[in-house]
Amino acid sequence: MTPVEIFARIEHKVRPYFYNLPPELSIRLFSFGRKAFISILSKDKPMKSVILPPKSSRRFWDIEFNCNIFNAAGMFKKGEGYYTVASQGAGAYLAGTTTAEYRNGNTKNNTTHPVATFLKSGIAVNWMGLPNEGHKIVASRLSCIERKQGCPIGASIGADPAQTGLASLSGVLDGFKLYSQANVDFIELNESCPNVVHEHSEELIDGIDKSLVERLEYISVNFLKKRKAFIPVIVKFSTDTNPEQVPALIHLLLTLGFDGVNFGNTSTNYSHHRKGLSENEQKTFEYFIKTFGGGVSGRTLKASSYALAAQAVYFAKSMNPQHEFHVIRTGGIETAEDIAESEKSGISLNQWFTAYWEQFSLHGHELYLNLLDKS
Repeated sequence: MTPVEIFARIEHKVRPYFYNLPPELSIRLFSFGRKAFISILSKDKPMKSVILPPKSSRRFWDIEFNCNIFNAAGMFKKGEGYYTVASQGAGAYLAGTTTAEYRNGNTKNNTTHPVATFLKSGIAVNWMGLPNEGHKIVASRLSCIERKQGCPIGASIGADPAQTGLASLSGVLDGFKLYSQANVDFIELNESCPNVVHEHSEELIDGIDKSLVERLEYISVNFLKKRKAFIPVIVKFSTDTNPEQVPALIHLLLTLGFDGVNFGNTSTNYSHHRKGLSENEQKTFEYFIKTFGGGVSGRTLKASSYALAAQAVYFAKSMNPQHEFHVIRTGGIETAEDIAESEKSGISLNQWFTAYWEQFSLHGHELYLNLLDKS
């Protein structure tokens, strides 16, 4: 085992004792530990690259993916760690989310980028606030990466919460241009982060926020219809999306020429998600959401991510798209059964975040092999 694998196993065993600490202290420890661990992990690699069974490979948009699961945005915000996950056998690598300008992210009560994870329930909660170095720096970093076969590079882009109107749209468009120049393989537009303020309108168009429609139209006109080389663009929506909006969202994306959709991201439906917590986890969770708010991730999102993604597959097929369009599922993915359930419903790809850390604690760099060997 490498040092980071040993560290992860030790942390996994001692973490339950954190809940006996005062919530403020345990959250501070979680938050500091997660950032430190990502920094160490991103520089680590398996002693030898993991080779997945050939049956795991998938091809979408004429891009080869080692398998149909890879990391969600937010794990490698600086564009670091590619060789680590590529050596693990990940289906792809996704950097970001980045914004037009550098962002420090959220800090409160002397805690920067608060996060708490609950081992027994498989739930986590964070209040990051899109910390990142900006499109330009991360795109430059990605442009220098020599790809490993079967692990394409994706970039996640978001609107800068500090900007509005044309400035915000121009900042997003700059991201698309910079990542295109960096030769990334696909781009994900993040419309789902609950930890920052999004520009929105009270006016609806076919049941969809007018501001969202206008943003998507802007990207369609100024990027999708002008791209010289084909780079798939996926739009990511929250797992809190109203299911009744799904048909209109899929119709809009197909009409505008987007290449896929991803449901979802963290959730703010606290009353629902607190039901999955064990008794000794409740105190820390309640303190977190009352102090910071934040988005909930992990096992509790399994049903909603599946329902929305499966619904998206159904409506996309019924609309008989004239171009290749794929549905991605994010939220609560942790087992071979989850992967099989997605594939059976026509969901092309999956992303994971919370369960990635738990599986790494148990299986180290062979976490993808362990997961997919059972599917």
